[in-house]
Amino acid sequence: MQMENRIRLYYGQIVTLVNILLIQKCVLQIKSYQLFVWWTVETPLHTPATNGMNNFFNLTFHYRTDADVYAPYGSTQLILRELEARGETDLEELLARKWRANKTVIWAVSNCYEKRMIYAKSLMAAGLEVDVYGSCFGRRKELGEGRYSPQMYETISQYKFYFSFENSINCKDYITEKFWFNGLRSGAVPVVWGPRKLDVLKVAPTKSFIHTDDFSSPVELVRYLQYLANNQTAYAEYLQWRTWVKHPENIEKHLQELATERNDLRSFCHLCSIIQANERRRKYNLKSPHKIIKSLKEAWNGPENGECHQ
Repeated sequence: MQMENRIRLYYGQIVTLVNILLIQKCVLQIKSYQLFVWWTVETPLHTPATNGMNNFFNLTFHYRTDADVYAPYGSTQLILRELEARGETDLEELLARKWRANKTVIWAVSNCYEKRMIYAKSLMAAGLEVDVYGSCFGRRKELGEGRYSPQMYETISQYKFYFSFENSINCKDYITEKFWFNGLRSGAVPVVWGPRKLDVLKVAPTKSFIHTDDFSSPVELVRYLQYLANNQTAYAEYLQWRTWVKHPENIEKHLQELATERNDLRSFCHLCSIIQANERRRKYNLKSPHKIIKSLKEAWNGPENGECHQ
């Protein structure tokens, strides 16, 4: 729990009964100019302690698009800027490197969540060649120098596909670094399992990933991945969005509309601007426009409609 004079952030992962009692005590001491913010990076499945948190919080701060402060794990615009900053704009060179390496799929996983492990192993059993890393396979430190390192990107970029498998199923807008950085940023086409396809299409290039829901069986998916792995022209279509770095006019309209400060991973900057605006209102004795969330459980769990599950 992080306390500041004018804002209090409550991190959803560590809220316990003790925290709830503290919240109830804080309600008695709340100051009109303070904002109380519910902050989490996990799905409702892993943030269960929302009962009893009523009429306290002013703002929600999380990865879902219905958040008051939208804090996604990644964005198309951010990836494009990183590619440009690092000079990784040559699609032909990337494709040539992949075909020289002749590697199909890579997967790094340290949370051995049963359902995704079962699905991944069904793909391997169907004949898909997959190089695995992470604690689940006893290879935790063998992928470069760790998450987001240049060495990690360099290793993954040699592969044609990356398993972007989440630890939750059908949880609204839950698309993590597995998709954005391990997949899109590295240049390995993400094979997505867990998030709804429509949620991914809201924030990512239309043809930048392969969704497992589009295939009736693991065998059918494996056949398609093998086809792409042996057909550079067809495979390259899934990387064409990277050329938007040099031709931003080609960015899909719905992604252009998302290209605002609100969707640019500057979520703490957005939060600061809200605080500053609140302070200006306080200076002139104006009432804060921020709501009181009557039921955090309804605000956080309600939009999932009971469809988010493991």
